Amino acid sequence: MAARSSSRHPFAWTEKELDRDVLPDHRQLAMALQEVCRHLVITTPEGLPPTHPTQAQAARYLHVSETTLTRYLQGQRVPPEKGAAVIFDTACRDAGGSQNVGITREGLLELRAKAEQERCANCSRHRKQRRDAVHAAGQKLRALQVTNEELERSAAEQARELGRLRHHVATLKQKAQRAESVQPIPVSEAGPQEFPAAMRPATLLPVPRRQGDRQQSRNRDLAAHDVGRRAEELLRDGRPDSTLALLRHTAEAYTPLEVALLVTLLRAQGQDALTDNLVHIFARDRNDHEVVRAALVLHEREAVADAEALLRTAAAHPGSAVSRIHGAEPPM
Repeated sequence: MAARSSSRHPFAWTEKELDRDVLPDHRQLAMALQEVCRHLVITTPEGLPPTHPTQAQAARYLHVSETTLTRYLQGQRVPPEKGAAVIFDTACRDAGGSQNVGITREGLLELRAKAEQERCANCSRHRKQRRDAVHAAGQKLRALQVTNEELERSAAEQARELGRLRHHVATLKQKAQRAESVQPIPVSEAGPQEFPAAMRPATLLPVPRRQGDRQQSRNRDLAAHDVGRRAEELLRDGRPDSTLALLRHTAEAYTPLEVALLVTLLRAQGQDALTDNLVHIFARDRNDHEVVRAALVLHEREAVADAEALLRTAAAHPGSAVSRIHGAEPPM
């Protein structure tokens, strides 16, 4: 190791060749810095000057990183004015005066200023790359703006459609309320020509009024949505028995309008099996007048298939609700 160390030139790291793409003013500054650094007197922590000081020792001596010093000496980076002055002043002190360094302080700083002002031949390419990047970013931004405008238009259209649906529901509610407020005409007043014999049993069936009319206390459309959500939760939980019990309670407790709203809601949500069961239970267990009223609401909401299913199911169970009502009455 000793022989190899003695074969190296002192300050060999200041004699490396520069890359051919180093610009002229950068090259002159780098060569001047290499020459200045050869006059540094570097000492070890023990205070002894090494025969072959390393670049790492020189970097610590000048209070810069080894990578930074490498870039200065290779023409890859221009040191700040203060940094160049520190390097010169340190070498000048160690060499015993500026006359021994080979360049004046002003001369080194002038080289540094020229290198700093030297324009890179690749600057135009870099500027073009930046322009292209800015142009691409602008195109992307405009595309995002167009997409955002389309989404805003779609949201506005959906809001208008929701408003139309709400208005339609409100209209249906008003019609149902007017229909419920109409009292059925007794047979004795109507006359036989107004009520054919085949229609009398259905016309005379009373509409049961359950305790606590919910039409005055809550929104029936919201009630249908609540039942729909509860039914979906029961299906997701895998409890078909509870779902069937809920359907039976719904078919018994809800008004025809509420049931019709629930049928259309479940059908729109794709709950076809659940909807078919509700239609079957309601048509089977409720009286003919209520079935007809629910079918009318479904027809108005363009749910023709469900309205027809209600009527067909009620026709397939003739007299079920009527028999229970008359069975509860005292014999004449």
